[in-house]
Amino acid sequence: MIGLETWFNNFTHFFWSSQTKESVADIPLPAVEYAIWWTMKCSEAAAFVGGILVHPAYRYYLIKKLTPETTTNNSRKIIRNTCRRLQGRFLLAALASGPVLSLAYTNAKGWTEKDVRDRCYQIRINSDALVLDRLSTVGFFIGWYWKRFQGGVDGINLGIGYFAFYASILKPYTNPLLKDKLTQEDLYGSPTQAKQDETSLQRFWRSVGYSPSPESAIDMGTAQSSS
Repeated sequence: MIGLETWFNNFTHFFWSSQTKESVADIPLPAVEYAIWWTMKCSEAAAFVGGILVHPAYRYYLIKKLTPETTTNNSRKIIRNTCRRLQGRFLLAALASGPVLSLAYTNAKGWTEKDVRDRCYQIRINSDALVLDRLSTVGFFIGWYWKRFQGGVDGINLGIGYFAFYASILKPYTNPLLKDKLTQEDLYGSPTQAKQDETSLQRFWRSVGYSPSPESAIDMGTAQSSS
């Protein structure tokens, strides 16, 4: 996971103390990170389409096709398993197509590495979208443990459903316990701004409320290094 440590920490918040505005703006592998995001979004869309729309529609169609001559005690069970396999294939297709669509989209847009990095940063600081992706990811792993990719679809849809409850009721009317460590006001405006603010000397002068001129900052830095 070399190069994705800051992404992983921002996504999971496992290491609370290391979550800083500098780490959020540190995006060493923007293309890989953007491909991961595309894969998540494709998976969420495929789970919803395959599990919520296609599965019940196809199941209804197959049940309506049953006749007394072709119906057995296991007919409905066979139909259910067939539809569950179908929804699992939707998810597999999404997992495979996510990185490809990411590459195709960036090429179609003509984005440079800086453009992709800026887009990844906007994804990192979008707290509501992160909640959805986290819930869907947790749901996927729980469902995958239960019934592999077929269960993963159900888990993602449960995550999407809980996010709808969170966004419509929990967030506006309650005080959620689990929050990101940094607020929008704590973060940089862009990775470029973070790059310009990367030296410890600049951060020191800003913390004491003093902004030296570039010439004096260089002189002070030289004097500090010589001493």
